[in-house]
Amino acid sequence: ALLQMPILLAMFSFFPAAIELRQQGFLWATDLSSYDSILQLPFKIPFYGDHVSLFTILMTVTTMIYTSMSNSQMSMGGMQAKQMKIMMYLMPVLFLGILNNYSSALSYYYFLSNVVSILLTLAIRRFFINEDKLRLVIEENKKRPVKKSKWQQRVENMQKVRQEQARMRSGGGKKK
Repeated sequence: ALLQMPILLAMFSFFPAAIELRQQGFLWATDLSSYDSILQLPFKIPFYGDHVSLFTILMTVTTMIYTSMSNSQMSMGGMQAKQMKIMMYLMPVLFLGILNNYSSALSYYYFLSNVVSILLTLAIRRFFINEDKLRLVIEENKKRPVKKSKWQQRVENMQKVRQEQARMRSGGGKKK
């Protein structure tokens, strides 16, 4: 995803300005350099517009699917995990509003990118990762005692010395 960001940012300026895409149709989109309107609304929705773009909806749906697939693999807990989940599901909704008025080629590119990512993830999970074997290895590693590194031992020793010094100061210098 991080590798795709510069490409996506370049596409924001490329697709609307590309002369080759003007008046070029694809599937239901009549002009790839403009938005693909499948339904004209009689009113304007703030941050969305007055039309419905199918490529943008498909892009949002595939992003939500990919997000749910990614979240099923995450094992974080606590408040930060909840906030991260909210942000991950909020981004596609924001993109729906933002990309609805951009060129249909940009939404189509993002849609195809999501479909390829979903297919790759499914293929990797099915053909390359043995989840049962992976769970066994994780369970075995949990049972093993964790050996502290030398650095951790030094830090612990320094903390014990400081606690002892603080206790001696508060107790008048006498050891108990």
